[in-house]
Amino acid sequence: MSNNLQAPDLPPPPPKRRKAKASQVIPVVILVVSVIGALYFSGFFTDTSVSTPSVLTPTRDIVGTWKTTFSTKFNIATDWSTFGQLEDVGSENRTMTWTITATDQENTVRVQVEFSYSNRQLISDSGYTPDVSFMALTGIINGTQLTLTRADSGPIKQIGSVGVFTFTTHNMEGTWHDHWSGVYEQNVYTPTNGLKLVKQ
Repeated sequence: MSNNLQAPDLPPPPPKRRKAKASQVIPVVILVVSVIGALYFSGFFTDTSVSTPSVLTPTRDIVGTWKTTFSTKFNIATDWSTFGQLEDVGSENRTMTWTITATDQENTVRVQVEFSYSNRQLISDSGYTPDVSFMALTGIINGTQLTLTRADSGPIKQIGSVGVFTFTTHNMEGTWHDHWSGVYEQNVYTPTNGLKLVKQ
C-alpha cells in the first residue's frame, strides 16, 4: 500500500524589513517639530476661554482718617531760575490729615488731604506757588500699596503720581512727590518713605 502523504506546505518567509534611513526620518521629525512649534507660538494650545480681569483689592481696610503724628519736612523744587531743570529752592514742615472714603470701585478711594505748614524757608525768587490745603486726590490700591494721583487742572499738568505709600491696619508710610508743570515746573517732595501717618 503506497503512502501518498505529502509534507504540508510551509508558509513563505516574511519579507525582509527595510530599515528606515536617517535621510528619510530626520526631515519628518523636523517637519513635525516645526508644525508643533508654530502652533504653540501662535497660541493654538492656550486656553481660549474668556477671563475676567483681576480686581486689585485692598488687603486691609484703608477707609478712615489718617494723621501725621509729627511735623514732616517737605522739600520744594522749581525751575523758576533754571528753566527746564528743577532745583531745590526751600522747604517747609507740614502736618497732614487724610480723609479716605470708598468709591463704587473696590480698588479706588477718594483721599481728601488737609495740611498746615510751619518753618517755611525759601530762597529769594524761588518761584514757589504755595500748595493749597485741601487737595482732592484719587487713590489706587494694589494689595497694601496706595498710589495717589491727581487729574490735570487747566494749564497745570500733573507729572506722575503724587505719592506712593504702603499701609497696614494702623500705619502708613511712603514718599510724597507732587510734581506738576504749568508755565514753570514745581515739585514738593519728602525723602523716601519720609511721610508717616497713623489711622485714627
